[in-house]
Amino acid sequence: MKADITANALSILGSAQPELTVNTLMPVESSPAPEAPDQEPAQQEQLPPDKSDKSKRRKLFKIGIVLFFLALMMILLTLSWFSSNRDVSAGGMGVKVQYGSYEIEVRGDNRENVALISDLNTAINETYQDGDKIDEDNPYYQTSPSKDSIIWRKPALNTDNGHYEDGLEPNSSGKLEFWVVAKEAGVLDPEFTFNIRGFHAKTHTENQGESLVDVVDNLFEINSALETHSDVDATLTSELVAQKQEALSYIRGHILFFLEKDSDGYYSGFLGSDRSFKLSDYFTEEGGTTFTAGEKKKVTVYWKWANTFEQMIFDSTHSSYSPLLRDATSDDRTAVYSFLSPANSSVFDGLTSSAISEKLAVVQLNGSGFDQAVADLSDAYNDADQIIGDMIHYIMIEMTAGD
Repeated sequence: MKADITANALSILGSAQPELTVNTLMPVESSPAPEAPDQEPAQQEQLPPDKSDKSKRRKLFKIGIVLFFLALMMILLTLSWFSSNRDVSAGGMGVKVQYGSYEIEVRGDNRENVALISDLNTAINETYQDGDKIDEDNPYYQTSPSKDSIIWRKPALNTDNGHYEDGLEPNSSGKLEFWVVAKEAGVLDPEFTFNIRGFHAKTHTENQGESLVDVVDNLFEINSALETHSDVDATLTSELVAQKQEALSYIRGHILFFLEKDSDGYYSGFLGSDRSFKLSDYFTEEGGTTFTAGEKKKVTVYWKWANTFEQMIFDSTHSSYSPLLRDATSDDRTAVYSFLSPANSSVFDGLTSSAISEKLAVVQLNGSGFDQAVADLSDAYNDADQIIGDMIHYIMIEMTAGD
């Protein structure tokens, strides 16, 4: 049975020195799981049954995504995404840069629903607004010293840009585009680092037309101070707050960031557990980070909420799992296994750190007990997704950039 879930969409971007934030929030509802994939051919007999398929896991809620750039007039620039669901939400992306050397530009006529901007501003104690429109004939907006936070824009509202009419869920993906604009000639090589922040929403239900819609009254960040808001929302007990903090650690382990995506849909340039890259990692050719005054260079970062554990670790020879990576021997695959280590990320629920490490080693080395190890890690990954769906209403992903 479907859950009645609705959410709004919103987009924002911040100023140049800034913390730049893009925010996009969309309607959300749960949906039937896809059919289990066909079994792989005989030569892949090591593969276990696809126990990770959504049709074999507990029901998950879709999450409405909000992508936004957030800009602060400090050392950093931030890019963020944001999402919502009555029971679950996910969030955005941001960037921060050293002030004075460059600005960040976003382009597009499309802004997601901005109804939650004031609630978000209150929750994070910031102010989001439109950036400086720098072209009368085109929808180009930039950060500036006078704009602490500006609204992020999209060229189109489609899945390629991370817009889902029915909301974000595991297996959703998208891209974030922005332009680095040099204020003077020289070499620019900031480092961009992603962080994910989570939010709890206090809501009430209203009739809108023929539908019941959840309306946000307050947003509270999931952090050590969350329980202090129990005077406003009595559901925020210490036990619930601890569960929400656990869920936040899981969503941080389930959303991956990449610098490239090929025409067949395979990713590369995994940002790893540090979730960071230098501009020179993106512009690898000689002179790629050298700018003339006023020159603009486009950067695209891809994000993916991995649908299953198998999708993370299998390669193109196991196509029924829709793997993220093409080559099993790539540096990216090695980096993914490092990322999955309990020392670097929280990805699996219900297993001890030692059990996770042992099972990951078996899978990576294709050792004895491979099938059972994959099945156990798959179930634990799915259980973590369920907790995310139960506990988080919104998340904001920030990308800070500094020298």
